[in-house]
Amino acid sequence: MKPIALKHAVIKAEGMLVAGDPGLLLSAVHFDTRQLAPGALFVALTTGARDGHDFLLQAAQQGAVAALISDESKVPQGLPQGFGLILVNDTLRAMQKLAAAYRKELTIPHIAVTGSVGKTTVKDIVAHVLGSHFPVYKTYKNLNNHIGVPYSLLQIEEEHQAAVLELGMNHAGEIDLIASLVKPEISVITYIADSHIEHFGSREKIALAKAELLPHTSLDGLVLLNGDSAYLRMIAHLYPGQISFYSVEGPADIWAEEIRSAEDGMHFTVCFASGERFAAFLPLYGKHSVLNALPAVAIGKRLGMSNAQITDALSTVKLSAMRFEQVKSAHGPVYISDAYNASPTSMKAAIGTFAELFPDRQKVLVLADMFELGPDSDAMHAQVGAYANGLRDRFSLLVTVGEYSRHISDAYEGDKLHFATKDEAVAALLPLRDARHAFLFKASHGMELWTIIGDLENRP
Repeated sequence: MKPIALKHAVIKAEGMLVAGDPGLLLSAVHFDTRQLAPGALFVALTTGARDGHDFLLQAAQQGAVAALISDESKVPQGLPQGFGLILVNDTLRAMQKLAAAYRKELTIPHIAVTGSVGKTTVKDIVAHVLGSHFPVYKTYKNLNNHIGVPYSLLQIEEEHQAAVLELGMNHAGEIDLIASLVKPEISVITYIADSHIEHFGSREKIALAKAELLPHTSLDGLVLLNGDSAYLRMIAHLYPGQISFYSVEGPADIWAEEIRSAEDGMHFTVCFASGERFAAFLPLYGKHSVLNALPAVAIGKRLGMSNAQITDALSTVKLSAMRFEQVKSAHGPVYISDAYNASPTSMKAAIGTFAELFPDRQKVLVLADMFELGPDSDAMHAQVGAYANGLRDRFSLLVTVGEYSRHISDAYEGDKLHFATKDEAVAALLPLRDARHAFLFKASHGMELWTIIGDLENRP
């Protein structure tokens, strides 16, 4: 963040300076005391389980020189002399206003990524490709909501030449709010699936909620839409500027063909409607990974990268943890951890990709519950089971864990085990912990299915 004076921060947050030197310079903004550095502004959020006002002394000890507060009565005794206090009605809203004002001062391209499936992967690949050419800021971990996005904007430094921000949502109106802060030059919508359908009722409404990004995208910019999603084609008219569709199913504005899976990753040919073509390699697995890489190719070219620079960057991509991540084992098996989150679409993709890998090993599917699927949850779990059943000759065993995943098991006709708890699953999997086996772990984040890997590794 570019240093700003406390007085300017007060104006941008529409607050009142009740303590401190108006000329005091602020070097960063944080709401987590663990992230604080000298010269920072601490935001005392009250929206979570804890009240940020309770951490004002700790913030000062960590180097903060000022704080956004909403309740003067909660300011403790013992703050350093000259510690700045900005009083506002709502500290979260004030942080959002501060981020929006800071965004207006930034002239670098901002890229926004949203979608039901694959948005974190696309964000990571885009940031990696661009970051191989110039300094790039990308959303930290999964801070992609009404708190995380303004926080991310305020972390952009002077040396950054582009920002890649992930936008998430649970309800209608959330993308509209955070997109109004980002005001991207380039926007990507990855796919419309059943994630959060419990809150929306239909994929059409999920698509409309994701489309809240489009009016906030610069008219001189670019919108990239997954052309393999019919719902995204239905909302494309909401952006009057340039739209490019990307696909792995057939010709589009940019698409991939000659897709080939190998032990080292995916080999494919990138094609453009103009007739341009070039070969590329991605050290990830699955056709869906190729699809997720195409926006990075289009964005890289738009921002001046050559084909060679783009393909070189793609060849060294690494994703965030627990996204089809191969975890090393001291006991010989292969663990694929794809347990960060799950929807029926992403679970089928993971199962299909795993089916193609490790032909010399006995493959075990370890699947658990998917959340926020609404009244059709049982049927959606059963659909995943039916999909896996069509590939059952590739798997030696299906293990399901949890309440809803029983429907996955019921639809599967091969060898299978179902357990209510992860501890029961670990006990059943321990005898298979050897060099003959490979495991895929996939579930919604709340199931914490990745802990099974640690238990398998650490138990005697």
